[in-house]
Amino acid sequence: MRADNAFIEFESDIEGSFPEIYELNIVSGGCHIYGYLLQPDKRNEGPYPTVIMSHGFPGYTTNNDLELALMRTGCVVIHMNHRGAWGSDGEYLFTNLKDDLIAIAKWAHNPAIADQYGIDTGNIFLVGHSMGGQSVLNAAKDLDFLKGVAALAPYDIGAAFRYHMEKDLFLMIETEGQCLKMNSASEVYENALINQQTLSILNRYEDLSKHNVLLVEASLDSVAPPDKMIKPLADKLSQINVSLTYEAIQSSHSFVGQRMKLTRIVARWIESVIS
Repeated sequence: MRADNAFIEFESDIEGSFPEIYELNIVSGGCHIYGYLLQPDKRNEGPYPTVIMSHGFPGYTTNNDLELALMRTGCVVIHMNHRGAWGSDGEYLFTNLKDDLIAIAKWAHNPAIADQYGIDTGNIFLVGHSMGGQSVLNAAKDLDFLKGVAALAPYDIGAAFRYHMEKDLFLMIETEGQCLKMNSASEVYENALINQQTLSILNRYEDLSKHNVLLVEASLDSVAPPDKMIKPLADKLSQINVSLTYEAIQSSHSFVGQRMKLTRIVARWIESVIS
């Protein structure tokens, strides 16, 4: 894996060697969730470090550019759509997100699957943006084999209620969530309200002590304000024995104007953890 190759392609593809994209159908909670797997050019020697991506709410802001860049560095990248999102079966609920990631990670860690796709089971990472950042931090505690977890401008449902941002949360569910399969915005909001302490990333800091952790702040973030959602977790982690890397990017919640900088941070962190 070479982080410097994030924006470098081979001069040309060679038959039998070029990168591949595979459609995936993985079962989580009895539901079929759909996505794809990117496998790097075979001129990169395998087995490959593997990154499992978790999209935000509802997933309009994709991370396809980051995924393809990580593939060019020599990583297998798995993109799955959570239950109830973008064609996947089931109903969308915040409490399902962690379980979806656990199912995907265990699927990737299976020796038969790892052999099929060239996955290095000793170097599996979770990377999530926004609500996906919350989800990867929550899932990490149940996945001892993870090499690391990266949360990019993570949203914290617990903080939304602590800082009286619940109206903003409900409005987000009601408007942006119209593309999701859900019984009602009220049911999804109720799921957040009832499970706010379980979902809160601030309550995960001790569970992260056995993992390498990357936190990336979007300093101009008005959706997941850093002082309310990412910095309190970073402060907690700095007080215990955690391998923590904290980066700040002067950008909005989606990092839309700083995607290359974000990519370099994630790629170099993965490379440093592996080495």
